[in-house]
Amino acid sequence: MAEASAADGKMKDLAISETKKNKKDGNPKTAAKKPQQQKKKIEGAALIGIDVAKADDLGEWYQQVITKGQMISYYDVAGCYILEPSSYAIWEKIKEWFDSQIKTLKVRNAYFPIFISADNLEREKEHVEGFAAEVAWVTKGGKSDLEKPVAVRPTSETAMYPYFARKIQSHRDLPLKLNQWNNVVRWEFKHPMPFIRSREFLWQEGHTAHLTKEEAGAEVLQILDWYSDVYQKLLAVPVVKGTKTVNEKFPGADYTTTIEGFIPATGRGIQAATSHCLGQHFSKMFNITVEDPTAKEAGKSEHVHVWQNSWGLTTRSIGVMILTHGDNRGLVIPPRVAEIQVVVIPVGVTAKMSAEAKEDLYNKVKKIADDLTEAGVRVETDYREGYSPGWKFNDWELKGIPLRIEFGPKDAEKGVVTTSRRDIDDKDAARGTTSVDDLKVEIPKLLEQIQSDMFERADKAFREHRVQLTNWDEFVPTLNGKNVVLAPHCEGEKCEDEVKAKSAKTALGDGVAEDKQAPAMGAKSLCIPFEQPEGIEAGKTKCINPDCTTPAKQWVLFGRSY
Repeated sequence: MAEASAADGKMKDLAISETKKNKKDGNPKTAAKKPQQQKKKIEGAALIGIDVAKADDLGEWYQQVITKGQMISYYDVAGCYILEPSSYAIWEKIKEWFDSQIKTLKVRNAYFPIFISADNLEREKEHVEGFAAEVAWVTKGGKSDLEKPVAVRPTSETAMYPYFARKIQSHRDLPLKLNQWNNVVRWEFKHPMPFIRSREFLWQEGHTAHLTKEEAGAEVLQILDWYSDVYQKLLAVPVVKGTKTVNEKFPGADYTTTIEGFIPATGRGIQAATSHCLGQHFSKMFNITVEDPTAKEAGKSEHVHVWQNSWGLTTRSIGVMILTHGDNRGLVIPPRVAEIQVVVIPVGVTAKMSAEAKEDLYNKVKKIADDLTEAGVRVETDYREGYSPGWKFNDWELKGIPLRIEFGPKDAEKGVVTTSRRDIDDKDAARGTTSVDDLKVEIPKLLEQIQSDMFERADKAFREHRVQLTNWDEFVPTLNGKNVVLAPHCEGEKCEDEVKAKSAKTALGDGVAEDKQAPAMGAKSLCIPFEQPEGIEAGKTKCINPDCTTPAKQWVLFGRSY
């Protein structure tokens, strides 16, 4: 997982501390108490809602949103979290859509054990070095030491490829395309953050083998397009597609393609998903070969190593969605992934209302819900007694339900419902009316409008904070303005390290050491975007690093990141 960074020097503004857990969550450790800065409360905030403004304290805001919004519960193992039904339902929507897409490529789902032998994990040197610090090892069985420790998978290349070597005996066995929906464990870090950086997380990992480099390369890009669709079409989160630099590519890969997101509240980039071409590195290591069909046609017998890909998307996507769309009232969930898209709340129910009138109103509310369900809308009704309509409104807004429908006796007389959109902050602008007779048509259309508007707003924010520049003197000030930077770069590995070091030093000030485990102050390369602006003249354009003498090759997206 990528490191995070902060322009204002608050190195832990989003590193949600384990010491913040409620006592009821069973935190086993007692931390020394430190003086706490007074939280900036939102004036008049409802007790059930968020009492810290997103702009004032993003870390505290995020913790409140994910817990009060019933997305996450804390667990008694540091860095591990309970995904509550509301968040898991979002993951199920992502899984359902993406699984249907990869099956059009004839990718089949399978499951491999969570344990990996040390011999297999350590066979690919570059790969294991990339994960060495994060690997969790099982060393005991009961009270006895294991003869050989086994690793808990950080990723499954080395677990799956011995199977590939056995399964692939001929070019006719290609392509072999497998996917897993599973969990992985990556242990080494000090600042966990639910969804964004956790020691255990859910993901899908696809692993495929191909006869040719061209076939493998085409699949890499197709998968990346679908990852982009998950974020942009389902989660309403804009991303930039590109290639990772050599420094940032997946350990053991020929090259890594990526989609990079952006968190406006901090001005940081975030790696959203990656699709890797592994080349023949692993097939050579695990001896995955087939007879070359073209050589055989020429009367020769030659064996070739297969070309391999791996690609993955994680539950980090849910955290990116929350950070992108959430506001001071709580979650804001895009309709396409919301477990509940519409909540219908009866209003105008008073103590003086007769039992018959109340029953009649509730029957009409049920009819509204049934009609919407018939139209394919995921709907909930709220008949809870003892709570005012206003309390219910706040409760459902906190949970991010995209659309609220209010229906009372006056609405029944007019044959309309009152709607309220969660994505619009101004409560008057969010409200509207719709004829009861038109609900089956108009509500699905309104949900699609909400989805579209959420993406357009987020996309506008991302574009406004992608700044193209060529002058180093503007580099760090631009980052400090909560932007990512598109700058000309030579693509040199050492030069890239220098850019990160120089930008960190400038941001921190001389003589201040950077905490390697905390959100990074220096700017790292996020990607080399596929869409390249004009302006790079071969052999002439200067690299953004003022001390570099090698001409720039391409525009590279730099930013502080998670």
